[in-house]
Amino acid sequence: MQVVEYDPARRADVAALMERVWGRRPDEAELEWFYERNPVRPACVLLGEEDGKLVATVAIAFVRMTIRGAATEVGMPLRVATDPPYQGRGIFGRLQAANEERVRDLGVRLLLTVPNAASTPVFVDRLGWQRLPPLRVWARLRLGLRAPRRQVVERFAARTPAAGGPDRVLRDADWLNWRFADSPAPYTLLEDGGYGVAARRGRIGVVAAVEGELLGDTGDLAGGPAVIAVPPPWERRRYARGGFVPTHRTLTLLGKSLHDDQPVPAAPHFELGDLDFL
Repeated sequence: MQVVEYDPARRADVAALMERVWGRRPDEAELEWFYERNPVRPACVLLGEEDGKLVATVAIAFVRMTIRGAATEVGMPLRVATDPPYQGRGIFGRLQAANEERVRDLGVRLLLTVPNAASTPVFVDRLGWQRLPPLRVWARLRLGLRAPRRQVVERFAARTPAAGGPDRVLRDADWLNWRFADSPAPYTLLEDGGYGVAARRGRIGVVAAVEGELLGDTGDLAGGPAVIAVPPPWERRRYARGGFVPTHRTLTLLGKSLHDDQPVPAAPHFELGDLDFL
C-alpha cells in the first residue's frame, strides 16, 4: 500500500470511495467544508492506494478543548473508510498510525475519538488507545409545539469562551459558525446570552449543543416524537428537570496521548454536535 497526502484535487476520488463504503456519495463541497475550512486548522487526511486505486482514507480533525483547565488543541480521528474488498488487511491501522505521527509532528499532544464498532478494536488493540467513560444518551418525549422564547439566528455573534472548568469543547463563534451555520446539514440556531443548536435526523430531534438557559427552546425546536442529547455531567440536573431521562444507549469514547507530559483526561465530554456523524 502507498500512503499519500490528500489534496483538493482528490475530492472526487474520496467521495467515490465513501459511496462504495457507506452507500452515499458526499458532495465535494461537503468534503471541502469538513477537510479544509475548520477554523482551528485544516484536517490531516491521508489516502491509501494500491495499484493506483484509492482504497482507504483516514482523517484527523481538530478542536480546541479545556483539558485540566488549559486550552488544548485536540485531534479527533473521523471519517475513516476502507473499500470493502480491501477490509481486514490492516490498511486502516497502518494509515491511522501514520496520521498519528503526522499530527504529533504538528505539535498536537492529545487525541480523542468516538469510534464505531468496527474501528474500536483497531484503536484499542493495535494502536494503544484507552477506553474512557462512555457518553450516555438521554431522551425525552416531545412536549408539544410552542414558539421559541429566544431569538433564532442565522449565525452566532462573536464570543470567546474562557478555558477552565470541566474537560469540554471550547466553542467560539468561528467554530460554531463553521460547524453549524456553514454545515451542509441543517441546524436551527438560537442565541440569547448563551446559545443552542437543534437538529432533526429522521424522526428524532437532536439537542446538538447548548450553553446557558436555552435547553428548553432548543429541545422544542428539534422536533420529532422524541428528542435526544448527551448532557454534560454538570448539567444533568437541568436536563432531568427538562424531562430528559438516561437511556441504555452509550457512545464509546477513546483517548490517546501523543506526548509524555499530556496524560489522557479521565472523563472528557462531548455533546452530540461536537461529533461529525451528526
